[in-house]
Parts: sequence; structure tokens; C-alpha cells
Amino acid sequence: MHTTHWSTNRVFACERADAWSSINTRYFGRLRVSSLDDEPLDASLDTYDVGALRMFSITAPAHHVARDNTCGELPTDEFYKLVLQVSGRGVVEQEHRRVELQPGEWILYDPRAPYAITNRERCALLVTQVPRALLSGLKLSGPLAGQAGHDNVAGLHGVFGTYLRALSEQLPSLPDGVGQAISESVMGLLGSTLAEAFRRTGEPLPLPSVLKLRAQQYIQAHLCEPDLSIQGVADALRCSRRYLHKVFETDPVGLERQIWNARLERCHKALMHEAHLGRSAGQIAYAWGFKSTAHFCRLFKQQYGMTPGECQRLSFDSRRTALLQ
Repeated sequence: MHTTHWSTNRVFACERADAWSSINTRYFGRLRVSSLDDEPLDASLDTYDVGALRMFSITAPAHHVARDNTCGELPTDEFYKLVLQVSGRGVVEQEHRRVELQPGEWILYDPRAPYAITNRERCALLVTQVPRALLSGLKLSGPLAGQAGHDNVAGLHGVFGTYLRALSEQLPSLPDGVGQAISESVMGLLGSTLAEAFRRTGEPLPLPSVLKLRAQQYIQAHLCEPDLSIQGVADALRCSRRYLHKVFETDPVGLERQIWNARLERCHKALMHEAHLGRSAGQIAYAWGFKSTAHFCRLFKQQYGMTPGECQRLSFDSRRTALLQ
């Protein structure tokens, strides 16, 4: 996956603190960043665009980061911030709440409110900026972490932390084309965890966006099933079909069309991949939930301006030309 790499090792030791401050300002705004280590500052930051999310893999010595009322508006104000403690131990303080993070634990908070984060030893972090539109309606009264008192929430919290930790290790080697799928998986798991946490505490959950994420995750997981339907999605998520339509009413296309588009996208990728050269367009279509070859071919041409067969031949010719050059 494409990344932009930044490191303080590229400058003289005496310039590293300023370099690290500049890197942080570039992505997070003018926060108050200070090193708690007397050694030359050895830190790095890698950025990844993962669908709608932006992820940062950070390694740094002991340090303190704070936002107070003097920082003004920051570029992160349009996002929620999700932080996974990959290694080391950290402390997050916000809204009179203090949360300690051990390796593998994560926290979600609103960076518009003043906060402070302290890592008193060398650490590795995976920081994810989540656009507010993806969690519209969410109101955090402070940092949100796992609810250890409830088995379901603690279980989901642990599953999500394990997923994020594995993702932090694999990000550099992932192909560019998987960003949207990963983004949907991250938001689906986060949405499920938030929904269970709010349900357990008895608080209202004004988060149609969370239901939307869970619906999208369910659809992606069941695309290959020919009987996948809006009613089936509604039943699985324990809501009415009417409410599910309402959740998606602001999207450019309706939910049913989104299901077909997702299937078309999977078929298009399969047709373009050399591993599927021996499979017919019909076989690929049936594998992704289509019941009719004619229906598949008609939708495919509407979407991509060519027939599935033409797409497969074009991909084959492109690879052959590349081999001959």
C-alpha cells in the first residue's frame, strides 16, 4: 500500500526536535509536543490513505502531546481520532477522565476538545483519523475505551484491538486496491463495538451511521449468496426494511443498487486478474451472487462500458503486451 515515510534520522541530531514538530504540525496541526527523553529524538511516521480513513504508523521515544484552548482550529477537527497502542504504555486524559492504554488496547476520542496524551517510554502507535461524517450523530463526553464490566463489549473491544494490531503490521505490504474494503471492515467493527457499548449502558444510540456501517459490512460478507436481500439484511441487523432504506436515503444510489454495484466490482476485479483466466464470465458472475448471466452482462456493460468478455480479453492483451516489451 502506498505510503509516505517521515523520519527524524534524516537530519542532524540537533535538528530532530524541530523536524518532528514540523512533521506533527503537517498532519495534526500545532499541538504542544514535547519529548520526555534526553537522547536525540529518534522518531518516524508513515501515512496511509485507507479508503475514507487516513492511518498513521508512529514510532517515537517517550513524549507528551496536548491540545489546549490556545491551539486554535486544527486540521484534525473534521475527524474523530482512533488510537491503538501497539507497544509501550500510554495515558490519555480528556474531560476529567484518565485512560491507561496497554499494548493492544485502543481508544476513540474527539480531538476538538482539549486533551493530553503521555507515553513515558518508547512506543509504537497506529493512529486513525475517522471523518465525522462516518460517525454522524456521535457525541462523546470523553475518551471512549473498552467497557471491561460487560463481556460482550469487552469481547468486541478485544477483537477490534486484535484486528487493528494485525493491520498495523500488514499495512506496508498490502496492495493499493484493498483500501476501501479495509476501511469498511474497520468501520464495521468500530460501529458494532459502539452499538453494543451504548446498548449496555442504556444510552440512546443516535447513530444511523453505525447501522449503515454494519449493513455495509454484512453485505460485503454475504455478496456471494444469491439470496442476499434488503429484507435479509434488515432481519440480520434487527431493524425494519423501511428504516434500513431511510438510513441509506441520502446516498447517490439506493441500497439494492449498491448490492449489485458491489458484486459488479468483485466480478470486474476477477475478470482482470490472471488467476481467473480459465474461468468464464458466467462462472465468475455466479460465484458473486448473480443468478442470470444476461442480467450480469447487461449491468456490467452499463457500469464499465464493455461486455465482461471484452474486459477479460483487454486484460489478457495488456498482460501479453507487457511481457513482450
